[in-house]
Amino acid sequence: MLIIIALLWCKKDIRDSFYQLIKTFFHKQILTVLGFAVVWTSICIVLFYEIGVWSTDNLKTTLVWVITYAFVTIFETHKIKSSKYYFKSQ
Repeated sequence: MLIIIALLWCKKDIRDSFYQLIKTFFHKQILTVLGFAVVWTSICIVLFYEIGVWSTDNLKTTLVWVITYAFVTIFETHKIKSSKYYFKSQ
């Protein structure tokens, strides 16, 4: 895997694309949305922990859920604006 990454890194166009991807990911608007998602998830975890519903045993499942479902859902919210019947078709 490291050999493939090293070979791809030698190509200037791939390297430039990677830099652009990183630059785009750290855009203020994206970081703001992701920050709110992290804060919301943290608040929920603390509240659930306090009432005894969540424990540290659930940490792996929580992280997998946040990375796979929650963040993907955030990036699909643009469909709400473009689809007139978004909530009715669900």
